[in-house]
Amino acid sequence: MAAVCDICGKVLRSASAEAMAAHKRESQSCTRVKTKGASGEVARLEEKLRAVIEAGRRLAAHGGAYDVVEANTKERGEVEAALKAARSSTKAEKARVKELAQQSMSAAGWTSALLQGEENRFAKADEGAVESQLAAATVGLVSSAAFREKREELEAAAGAKREREAEEAAEAAAAQQARKRAKKREREKQ
Repeated sequence: MAAVCDICGKVLRSASAEAMAAHKRESQSCTRVKTKGASGEVARLEEKLRAVIEAGRRLAAHGGAYDVVEANTKERGEVEAALKAARSSTKAEKARVKELAQQSMSAAGWTSALLQGEENRFAKADEGAVESQLAAATVGLVSSAAFREKREELEAAAGAKREREAEEAAEAAAAQQARKRAKKREREKQ
């Protein structure tokens, strides 16, 4: 009968205590499975799998009902499948992070950022925005009343500008409609 190392999980041909002690003492590969880089889900599933395997060993050693053994085998299969899926998703996530890091550190990325210059490095305010005009107009120490007055003045000017632009757009649309009607009348006369 075979024995399983409780540290590394290796299956030994011999079940003797001496063989197990020799394996642990002399083997360079007898180290605990590393879960340092693994996600918490992978570590949790590995621990659950160890518990299910141990329960299966106890059932095999002491004899258990067929239903219980089958349930343990089924649970072991489910946990192994979930662990496999979790490991593959963790591996894929690590690959995506590595690819993203590689892209951000690539010479092409740095070169394109340098060639684009300062214009794309910082967010710029809209030049005609009320806030930027207010900030420019109220540089320095200004009383709250003066600030409020200046803000209302700029907002009123911006509102009037929007109204003028809306009126101009409406006049342009009306003129466009009039031209279309005139062209249509000319075509009908011909």
